[in-house]
Amino acid sequence: MAQSPRCTAFTVWRRGSKLPGRKEKMIDARHYRAEEALRDGRKVVIRSVTPEDKAAMLEAYHGLDPATLYMRFFAPRREPTARELRDWTEVDFVSTIRLVACIAADDGDERIIGGASSFRLAGAEAASAEISFTIEEDFQGQGLAGRLLQHLAHIARTLGVRRFIAEMLPANQAMLAVFERSGLPMERRRVAGVVHVRLEL
Repeated sequence: MAQSPRCTAFTVWRRGSKLPGRKEKMIDARHYRAEEALRDGRKVVIRSVTPEDKAAMLEAYHGLDPATLYMRFFAPRREPTARELRDWTEVDFVSTIRLVACIAADDGDERIIGGASSFRLAGAEAASAEISFTIEEDFQGQGLAGRLLQHLAHIARTLGVRRFIAEMLPANQAMLAVFERSGLPMERRRVAGVVHVRLEL
């Protein structure tokens, strides 16, 4: 569902944005869990990914349309390798945060329908993290990406992250709209056919 950080302009403080200088209570990111409702009323669980999610992650990947994969990875995708599955599901929740959105499956188990990740940068950009999102087509337009962004930002703030950075293709207007509606101060620019977005936390 997630690998390299790609997502998937105006700068203004909006109501609901996080004011600078305020700290949030430290949370256990490795065991994060929250319940949300989609716009159509369906219940979803947003939680930390675990190493046991490899099979569910692969199943979710197989359920994505090629167009969604291209929008996410900027290139046609092949079958994930064993190493990629480890990278997707075995994270430290310090430099990398990965959340999955799950809905109850017909057999009573959880089914992964989306995910969001942040990757902490190093050096002079240590207070920044690159973010990426993937939402299954049947659940796009239900507000799920916005909810994932809220939870990802909540965790990132407690770890000292001050801004999110994202890259997306210009055709990915849906994700750009999610960022614009987030209430976070936002800057964007287009370079070499890619839209670069900065969100201040």
